Amino acid sequence: MTTSLNPLTLSSVPLSERKHLPECAAIYFAIDINNRILYVGKAKNLAARWRNHHRTHQLEEIDQKFPVRLAWQPWNQEDLREAEKILIQRYQPLLNNTQIESSAVTPSEVVLRKFLKTFSRRLIIIGVEPKTPDKCEAVHLQYDWQNWTSTGTAAKIKQYIKQNQYNTSLKFKRHRYSIFNEFAYEVFRPGSRAHRTTARQHRSYNNHWEFACNGVIFHITPTDFYDEYKDKSNMTKLAGINFRVITEEVFAEAKKENSYDFSKLSYFKSDPVPLLWSNL
Repeated sequence: MTTSLNPLTLSSVPLSERKHLPECAAIYFAIDINNRILYVGKAKNLAARWRNHHRTHQLEEIDQKFPVRLAWQPWNQEDLREAEKILIQRYQPLLNNTQIESSAVTPSEVVLRKFLKTFSRRLIIIGVEPKTPDKCEAVHLQYDWQNWTSTGTAAKIKQYIKQNQYNTSLKFKRHRYSIFNEFAYEVFRPGSRAHRTTARQHRSYNNHWEFACNGVIFHITPTDFYDEYKDKSNMTKLAGINFRVITEEVFAEAKKENSYDFSKLSYFKSDPVPLLWSNL
């Protein structure tokens, strides 16, 4: 079959749309706009292989000047190794058998400050969880979940994380916050307007992002009281970025009411993040 294979006529997707690759065993080709075969490889599951491919960085750099597409031919899994060997010998691709260049590492502090600057108008500091012998200090921030459209904070954070994939030690972890139960006892017809609205509300509300930088942990969760907090807030610094923090009076009132969100928190008095790359 390898003798009649023409990589230039195979099904393909742009490198930037590799998430649309099928889940099948295949021989694949990275080909640029000038029809130069850059790389030949094999995969037992093509979609899974390209979720974290070791040549992605190199191909993305090439793609900026010479758009790259990924072409593939479904293949018998038992014959993948032999077919790959034959096709590499035939086409002598540019990147096969060359050293892998790693993308530059971006300091986690730089990633953190870019994120905080982007969302400084959408998040508010409600307090800190003090440092203990077995836990780092933690800053707690909240967002307004009640805008559940594509312009809402939850949607924007998800989009930002997806579009900004740095080679860095800072990793955003998303947990389920809790079950949104405003309509827990109502039954909606699947696909109905009410059903779609409730689903969007769930996606906006049910988020708890956690990440760490320079010995400080950050938690982002939803709140019903964002506008109220914003009206009763002061300006402070967080990782050197201008940020809103609720007033001490609002914090004391919430703490007195034994609010779940405030039960383990102390008032935020000063920026706890040590800056090592503050000139960036």
